[in-house]
Amino acid sequence: MKQKPYRYLLYLGLRLVQGLAVLLPREAALLFARGVGRFAFLVARRERERTILHLTWVFENGKTPQEIYDLACRVFIHFAEAAVDVLRFPRLTQENISQLIVGSENLATFDRLLSERNGIILLTAHFGNWELMGAYLRLRGYQGAVVARRIYYEKFNQALIELRKSVNLRTIYQDAPARELLKALHQNEILGILADQDVDRLDGVFVQFFGRPTYTLTSPVKLALVTGSPIVPTFLLRRGKGYELLMGEPIRVQMKGSREETVQEYTAMWSRVLEEKIREYPDQWAWMHRRWKTQPMEEGSPVGVRI
Repeated sequence: MKQKPYRYLLYLGLRLVQGLAVLLPREAALLFARGVGRFAFLVARRERERTILHLTWVFENGKTPQEIYDLACRVFIHFAEAAVDVLRFPRLTQENISQLIVGSENLATFDRLLSERNGIILLTAHFGNWELMGAYLRLRGYQGAVVARRIYYEKFNQALIELRKSVNLRTIYQDAPARELLKALHQNEILGILADQDVDRLDGVFVQFFGRPTYTLTSPVKLALVTGSPIVPTFLLRRGKGYELLMGEPIRVQMKGSREETVQEYTAMWSRVLEEKIREYPDQWAWMHRRWKTQPMEEGSPVGVRI
């Protein structure tokens, strides 16, 4: 693929911001990030318009256009702030990350499930601060890996991999052989999967998400069927100056009718859990993603067209 020169400039900018995030006190870095988030909201026209469009689809009956516009701006500010805490990974220790995050009592759920020796499928989303959640679990001593997409520009990709390695968080790419995912679960690890994006090259089904047919990955449910691992919807959401770890009820996948019917039912089930949380914290989800780009050709069709 032909490399675009501006990407290298963006990469240099990322490294500069990373240096500032590590050197500055966290409050000062967050203040800077809020300015960056507002600026990005103003200049990233396509992402801004897509965010406003998606928020309008969902909240047009409950919010005014101005409220939706303000909410969209807060989405950009949130992700800029979240990025600061990711860029500061090299400074993280078990002590200071525990001061940043509340909700550690929920870890008892992980301990109980791991005692069954089937591993855990941690189902999360581009919501709150998913990268910081992975760092938190590793620094608390939990073994595991995150399933991730390769970033389009390799230098960006390597920068993120380095940040994960700084907290001993392992990355398994989405296109890796299934045996790598199964191995992690068979070793009784926590396998983090972000399944909230439209990736039409991977297996998925259409389920209702915010009232629209939405192409949704089936890998969490299929892995659970093979391994017996529970699916645990888990999110790290901003609360004030820190974060709170929140968990949904573990989902135990059991055959209901055919395999296809089972995959459909449980994929819709965890999607509803995610939708409920996003409605509660709408400023912390990545509305700028083209979540509804693939649409079914016709009722019940397994393939789709892009919009």
